[in-house]
Amino acid sequence: MLEQKFIGVVQHVSTGAIEVLIDANIKSLKRDLNGKTYFIGQIGMYVLIPMGSLVLIGMVTDFLKEDVQINGQWQQRYKMTASLVGTVKGGRYERGVSLFPVVDSPVYLAEDSDLTVAFSVYQRYGFSVGQVSLFENQRAYLDANRFFGKHISVLGSSGSGKSCTVASILQKVTQYPDTNIIILDIHNEYRKAFEGDCNHLDIAEFELPFWLMNFDELREMFVDEKDENSSSQITVLKDLVIASKKGKNPEMSALITIDTPVYFDLAEIRAKVQYMDTEKISMGGSSKEGPFYGKFTRFLVRLDGKLNDPRYAFMFRPKKYVTSQSLNDMLAKILGADGAAKVTILDLSGVPFDIVNTIVSLLARTIFDFNFWNPNRREFPILLVFEEAHNYLPQTGTTTTAARRTVERIAKEGRKYGVSIMVVSQRPVEVSETILSQCNNYVIMRLTNPLDQNYVRRLVPDTFANLTDVLPSLRQGEALVVGEAISMPLRVQIDFPNPEPDSADIKFYDKWKQSDAKTRIEDVVTRWWKQEKV
Repeated sequence: MLEQKFIGVVQHVSTGAIEVLIDANIKSLKRDLNGKTYFIGQIGMYVLIPMGSLVLIGMVTDFLKEDVQINGQWQQRYKMTASLVGTVKGGRYERGVSLFPVVDSPVYLAEDSDLTVAFSVYQRYGFSVGQVSLFENQRAYLDANRFFGKHISVLGSSGSGKSCTVASILQKVTQYPDTNIIILDIHNEYRKAFEGDCNHLDIAEFELPFWLMNFDELREMFVDEKDENSSSQITVLKDLVIASKKGKNPEMSALITIDTPVYFDLAEIRAKVQYMDTEKISMGGSSKEGPFYGKFTRFLVRLDGKLNDPRYAFMFRPKKYVTSQSLNDMLAKILGADGAAKVTILDLSGVPFDIVNTIVSLLARTIFDFNFWNPNRREFPILLVFEEAHNYLPQTGTTTTAARRTVERIAKEGRKYGVSIMVVSQRPVEVSETILSQCNNYVIMRLTNPLDQNYVRRLVPDTFANLTDVLPSLRQGEALVVGEAISMPLRVQIDFPNPEPDSADIKFYDKWKQSDAKTRIEDVVTRWWKQEKV
């Protein structure tokens, strides 16, 4: 039987891959083993390289036919490249290799039964995300602790099935009593996927008071860095905010810093800034302009623009959260502390685009800071999901935003404090490399853009970089899963979520042929005026 599996010998060895010269006697690349047909050199299939008591496992990443010189004669031969992914020792599978093959080592085709030990190494966790592509009746099992606890990236072009993949993975853990997942949902896609089992908070209606912002967020919100007076505005704003926080919270005055999340009076600060901007000092019967005269004009315009815009009422006109003590109630809702739901969806679809960065920063930082100060953080782990991350976590080198700074800090330090992240994006090349490089698990779906493909190739470990060549040909809902949580890199057909998120493509052709729902323009305009979403 072993002879039937023999396909060639190792011709070249590097630290992460081997090149195999296929045996000259092989005339057909098709092999029938135990009732199943296998194809030698098929991308994504596996090979075995026995080394004494060990068996090394490699994944095929390249296959070609070329002219090679053997004993002074030129021959056309098949050649194959395989990445070394794991080792079977004493019937147990281990990630990686501790012993490398040598040139002329025999190489064998791996069939389903040979790989069962590798595919099922994490079966004890009972956490499977889908079916292993190319292998019948094989499930892809993950180490759930390493998967959720070590940051995750879900990447793929629009239409590749990202939202369904995210929903499917998260639905698998909503059955547990202490699950705590918070989704920052830009397009309100996930409410349908967790209907009846989620805490849905429309941020445009749920108050998120201004006094929760730290000073970086306040500065980004109100100060135009291009203004020649920005340094004076920043200094004065900082002094006024600290003074107001201490004045409104005298019992904590000695403990308060510029970033302490306590109530302060923004209207009072605005009045003082207005006074300084127009102040004139009388001297000897005449008057002269004060030290800050005219230096806050642009600041006041930006501030008033936010205060008077009804779209920002959820932040600058709070009615419920108007005392420092109300922070307890607000955090209980965001963190699902009442135990009513395992998933909290923070719906950002109604938030003005120009402050999405600030809102994301505020929400993410508040959640991280909570567990930072939580002595029981190890008993209260939180997964933060950032949907459409390229919109507010831009690549390093572009404009620095509060959101990027906050999430980069969580990416670097979050695991120590029980906060993990899942970054979801259709344009990985536009997402902060600092954040993506901190992810230890990648669920990579179809990517058609060459820039995104090359970027992802740099992110994954060098050993598996060649595997990303398959990304343009992945089916919808199929992913290349790579990382610490999985036994070896696998192509996986992710389980379909039930129910699915509200992210399905609109069937233009069918709707154009016949549509039951007719649009009434006056109804749409009324909703537009009132800012009412469906």
